[in-house]
This record gives sequence, structure tokens and C-alpha cells, in this order.
Amino acid sequence: MNDVAPLVRTAEDMQNPQFQKQFGGDGSTLQWTRRPKLTVKVEKGKKKQKPRADVSPFTAPGIVFNGKVRDALGGFLRKFGQILEIDVDGDVEYYYNVTHVVRCVDESRSEKYPEGTIAKAVFDGSELPAEPVVFIDPLMRGSIYLNDEAKAELELLMKKSDITGIGFEKVGG
Repeated sequence: MNDVAPLVRTAEDMQNPQFQKQFGGDGSTLQWTRRPKLTVKVEKGKKKQKPRADVSPFTAPGIVFNGKVRDALGGFLRKFGQILEIDVDGDVEYYYNVTHVVRCVDESRSEKYPEGTIAKAVFDGSELPAEPVVFIDPLMRGSIYLNDEAKAELELLMKKSDITGIGFEKVGG
């Protein structure tokens, strides 16, 4: 994620306090009347800018990807969320909004920050589906999760299509 150019709000949306709300994050279905606009972040003072990847960091819990990713992973990802058109510097790309919610974070065993929010999630394994699944948990807004079966399926699809920009991190549980 740190090696590729992230996406950011356009200058016209920088002061819009409602901008981020249009991207959901709570598992609800989104309906846009117009495509949100994003731009590639330009690092001031650097001659060489970070390259774009097929999947771009933008907001949590959502990702933005190009048509190559939509074609390769869309059939699988649509089972668990929406693929919505978005405008990135005048080109159509896609925002993935996860709508599948699984309540599986064990709050009592999870590591917490001093103010009480969860710092490091621990899952209740008995709540995780056995079949491949991509999901969010309402206690950990800002993270997209998948089980081992979904990870294996996505890795296979990504390898076949040479997709860049997606990484997986093991979560305790």
C-alpha cells in the first residue's frame, strides 16, 4: 500500500464535510446520483511519483480498482458487495462497497485502545462461515475481512490476471 499512489478527494471536494459519508462502510447498499470524483495523490516536491496499481488505496472499508480487476474478480466480489462506477481523473474506475456483514469479532478478547475502541481484533471462529466470504464486522468499521477460503479463491484469480495492489494480513482469532 505504501509503494503505490493512493487516491484522494479532488480539490473541489476537499472542504465537503459530507464527501466521506457517500462511501458507506456500515454494510448498507449505496446509491449514487453521480459518480464521486477522485484524483491520484501527487507528492509535492518529488520528481518521481509513486506508480498506480490495479487496486488503489482510498478509504476504508472500500477499495478502488480498474476494469481489469472488475473483469477478473467481479463475479466473486459481487456476491458480497457492490461494484460502483467512480471517476478517477476523468476515467471510469470502480469502488467496491462490502455489504455482507458477519458479526464475529470477540470484543472481550480483542486488544483495545485506552478509550475502549478495538485496536486488534480477535475473531470468534465459530461465527465465521466455512464457505468463502468477504465481509465487514460492525465493531471494526474500516476493515474488509475474508476467510481463508475466500483468500485462496482471490489469490488464484489474481494470479491468473496478474493483478497488483492487493495484500492480505492475517488477523488473530
